[in-house]
Amino acid sequence: MMRMACFIPVFLVATATLAASGENGAADIPAASESANAAEKEQATASAKDESDERGAAFVFPGGIRLGGMFDAAYERAGRTGELGSGYNAFRSYHHFLFLSRQGEDVPVGFNAELLGLYFYELTARLSDKGWPVRVTAHAGKILVPFGPDPLFHKNYGGLSGADQKTLPVIWSAIGGGLRFALALGKLSVADEIYSVQGYDLPARDQTLDLQRDLVAYDGARVAAGNRLALSSGPFTLWYSLYWNPMRFGRQLVMQAVDLTVWRPALPVLDHLALGVGAVRAHISEDETYGKTDAVAGAGAYFHFADYVWLRAYLADWIYLQARSGLATFDNRAGLFYDANRADANDGSHHNVALVVEHAGAQASLAYFWNFEKVDEVANDLLRLTVSYAF
Repeated sequence: MMRMACFIPVFLVATATLAASGENGAADIPAASESANAAEKEQATASAKDESDERGAAFVFPGGIRLGGMFDAAYERAGRTGELGSGYNAFRSYHHFLFLSRQGEDVPVGFNAELLGLYFYELTARLSDKGWPVRVTAHAGKILVPFGPDPLFHKNYGGLSGADQKTLPVIWSAIGGGLRFALALGKLSVADEIYSVQGYDLPARDQTLDLQRDLVAYDGARVAAGNRLALSSGPFTLWYSLYWNPMRFGRQLVMQAVDLTVWRPALPVLDHLALGVGAVRAHISEDETYGKTDAVAGAGAYFHFADYVWLRAYLADWIYLQARSGLATFDNRAGLFYDANRADANDGSHHNVALVVEHAGAQASLAYFWNFEKVDEVANDLLRLTVSYAF
């Protein structure tokens, strides 16, 4: 396969093509549009059940209790190369969630929970009175870490989403809590969340931090702190995320992300289009032995980087074509986003296209994924047909 060796060409080419969602091709982006005008709605930035609400009507019970869910089934032709008959058959399920919540203007203390896998469960409380110009809420429990754009259930970094994600945890939740502040200033909505959660830690001094694996307390929990700011106006929503995490051996993790979504502007032709771009950079500082005579190998600082761009074109309200592209690199010691001298098979670019049809909570998508490793190319391209239902 032809190798894509540089981020800039990938980024530019992808903006002119179309990119698919991760595991089912659709559920991760509509919620971002809703949040564009919902800075004062803490629910829009707090719970993964919004993902099911986007495509199906949750059951509403007395007292503000809501029950929703999502499940899917997928056929895949995996392990493909450029040859037409390559690959093998696989059947998988990526979504099997049941959401229970109690929220509302008349509910001062509520909750959100995912019941099947217990991916999150949190107590929520409204701290501000209804007449306050700033809406203040709090939540605590096993929370979805507010890093990156909405919806928090999915990340697109590296050009892969959902169960395909390779940079951040597939579902990033942790024990902790946070405070949310929301304010409307004319057409501009501002939302900010300050939070603290159990963070990452290194399994050994000579190992590279794995942002998917190392959410573990090895000799006591590491306390991480973060902040996410969202600015919304019309079809535009901009997020800035910051995360700080002290770890063993004197190292610290400082992670930053910037994400922008433009959702179907009210203009001819453009009202059929949606666009998202973003990038995350995780900097891991030097080991405490760095610069000393007894310094361990690899004691210097390094970073992980991932970006993405996606473009969606609605042919009608019930059918759209989408494309997504991104780059993910790990354990870089030089450069801004990629260190070619340290490239391995974990570094690469990912590109996918999907055709998606939706109706009454049901969805069918056909997607193709191209995965290009920087070195040691792997036969891992993928064709995926997914049927899902959300309520």
